[in-house]
Amino acid sequence: MDHAAVGVRDLQASQRWLGGVLGMRPFRAGDPHFADEDLAMVRNGAAFLALLRLPANEGALQGSRTQKGHVAFRVSGEAFAAFRASLPALLARHREREGQRVDVEEQDYGIQRSLFFHDPDGNEFEVTTWDSPFLEESADAAFLREALLLDVRTLDEYRQAALPKSLLVPHTALLDTGAGGVDRVLSAVDGDRGAPIAAYCAAGGRSA
Repeated sequence: MDHAAVGVRDLQASQRWLGGVLGMRPFRAGDPHFADEDLAMVRNGAAFLALLRLPANEGALQGSRTQKGHVAFRVSGEAFAAFRASLPALLARHREREGQRVDVEEQDYGIQRSLFFHDPDGNEFEVTTWDSPFLEESADAAFLREALLLDVRTLDEYRQAALPKSLLVPHTALLDTGAGGVDRVLSAVDGDRGAPIAAYCAAGGRSA
């Protein structure tokens, strides 16, 4: 899956809530393809959400869990335990309006455990973990799931085909200290010089 879309009334309030509760950060906020008065993109690692402003006469999805969509994020068992302990305080601290739900429902499905809670608009979110070993991922897969995908090919090559959500910074811009390539990469990872980055090109020579 590439991303999920959620209808919200206030883009800024939703971004604050998602940042405070789920650690999500704006994605390409200055790019008009990904951000305007009715759209904002946020991410945490490889998990992306598109926030879509609700029309004035529409509300969030209503109904029981079996009748409505909700967004679920999978985490490790260790991360689930830590999030479970901190979630009630996070929801109380990041309340955006009076009457906002801050309750947490926990479900145990044997090999899967889940926490269900709601955003300021009443959209349901789930954080889940699986105990079954068949869902364990390799170290390489875990790295790629979290990494910034850095395309170091030329603009023409990028226009022909590119990985979703990859950042184009041609290798010449990285080698030329005055071209600003390194600054663009640092901006994409919020200045974190230790952030995982997976660079790629056509044959491997330029990304080595």
